[in-house]
Amino acid sequence: MESRLLLVTQSGGVGDLYSLIRADPHVLHNVDVLPFIQTPLHEASSAGKMDLAMELMMLKPSFAKKLNEDGFSPLHLAVENQQVDLALALVKFDPSLVRYHGRGGMTPFHLVAKKGGVDLLTEFLRACPESIRDANAKGQTALHITVMNKRYEELKILTGYMQRMRKSDAAYTENDVLNRRDREGNTALHLAAYENNHEAVKQLLKCISLYRNIQNKSGMTALDVLRASGSHMNKDTEKMLQKSGGKSGYSISKEKKTTPMSVFLRKPVTFLEYCSTGMARYRSRMSDGARNALLVITALIITSTYTTAIQPHEEGKLNKQDHVEILLEMFLLWICNTAAFCSSIAFTYLLLPLGKAYAWWFLFITAPLMGSYAISIYLKYRRFNGISDMFTYLYLIIVLCFLVYFFIFYVKWKRTTNKKIQKPRNELMSQQLKIMV
Repeated sequence: MESRLLLVTQSGGVGDLYSLIRADPHVLHNVDVLPFIQTPLHEASSAGKMDLAMELMMLKPSFAKKLNEDGFSPLHLAVENQQVDLALALVKFDPSLVRYHGRGGMTPFHLVAKKGGVDLLTEFLRACPESIRDANAKGQTALHITVMNKRYEELKILTGYMQRMRKSDAAYTENDVLNRRDREGNTALHLAAYENNHEAVKQLLKCISLYRNIQNKSGMTALDVLRASGSHMNKDTEKMLQKSGGKSGYSISKEKKTTPMSVFLRKPVTFLEYCSTGMARYRSRMSDGARNALLVITALIITSTYTTAIQPHEEGKLNKQDHVEILLEMFLLWICNTAAFCSSIAFTYLLLPLGKAYAWWFLFITAPLMGSYAISIYLKYRRFNGISDMFTYLYLIIVLCFLVYFFIFYVKWKRTTNKKIQKPRNELMSQQLKIMV
């Protein structure tokens, strides 16, 4: 950096900066051209010169994302030199600066987790919640870093924040960060066990989404790592870890051997995989707007057909009808109504988002709904001899139709798995194959 500009940023102010710009309008642009340089914003951030730093941010926002020769951004230097107010001002101007990777892949958020600072860490989280997912060059998140540096209060901030997130991807974020492994395969729980840190282990075990038995690259679980401390091991920590479900790597390998992905992919596709893949592809081809509109339509159909089923007959109406009229009513009304009801439920299941939780909740709700539907129809006609039997037969026919459709779908899958190589269509193609062989 030019000596005059360096002097201004070290001992001058905003007025001196503009005096220098009047003398040389390209002075800031010449600094901005270089990819790695100690900009005036770096100097102002290190010294805590708020007014000068904010003026430079307005004039040259690109300075905030410049790394100096040591691999640090202005926000890195503000955190390093404990310039809390200036750091917050920079983040308020551009929240994405919290996630900007510097030397070793460390972000300013990682640096706060390393050096400590409960209030600053909280403000960074509020400004940029996505920063909790970021990892450095060693694959370590802020959660790893707080455990390694024994920042217990900062650890409580991170775990408490993850457990209170309410965004759509909150569950995924919590599960990902808590169980993220670094380059050595160690989770935050592994590192807490390495440090024999009882408080950190206790705090991590409070998180429901934490997996207790992840193995690192050496095949060791957190319990194995803790026991490797020998006589220095905290017995209370070992008991607490075992009580929460922690196991040794040896016992896990005896209980269940994991199948490598390459072995899994070489296996033939099963019928269940064929069905689930087909449903997933069908869902992926549909836009969110179309899916929402169809879900509303199926919900309305389910509501109307169910209401028709549970609606009681007028008193004495059935006594005035003969069996032919009752059978005709059942055929025209209840069979069609039931077909619409069952089809809407099946189509709603296809439209649900991917995930076992959605499927199980849907089945838990629709099973009693379908049961009450069938019972409501049965109770209407149970007083008439032969009608209840006819009702049973009709529903058996519906179930049989479903089984036939399922069988056809199974045969289709079977044919796709047993397809033979087609013969060449003409002699020319067969000759080309022979030449290739």
